[in-house]
Amino acid sequence: MQEETMFVDCPECGVRMEIIRKTGKVIKHWEKLKKKVGGDAMKDALLKMSENKSKLDKYFSGAGQSMQEKKAELLQKFEQEKKRIHDEGDTSRPLNPMDLD
Repeated sequence: MQEETMFVDCPECGVRMEIIRKTGKVIKHWEKLKKKVGGDAMKDALLKMSENKSKLDKYFSGAGQSMQEKKAELLQKFEQEKKRIHDEGDTSRPLNPMDLD
């Protein structure tokens, strides 16, 4: 929120507006959320929570699998590099950045 603006909720219709303090001009307004007629709000909330839980479970199980795949890929690259060094007979030590001072 900017210092020159303020938010006002209309008590009649429930619309939220952002208004310039000095001029009273409406910059932006948001419509009131419409509620479903009939139905059980608690039942809908529980259904929505269970859907979100299943999405999160799916996401986290997939994340674990992708981490395992990444680990296997990095181990394979490490082994290839070890093999390359052994085949070339390179026994020199890598340059230590602390020795560059």
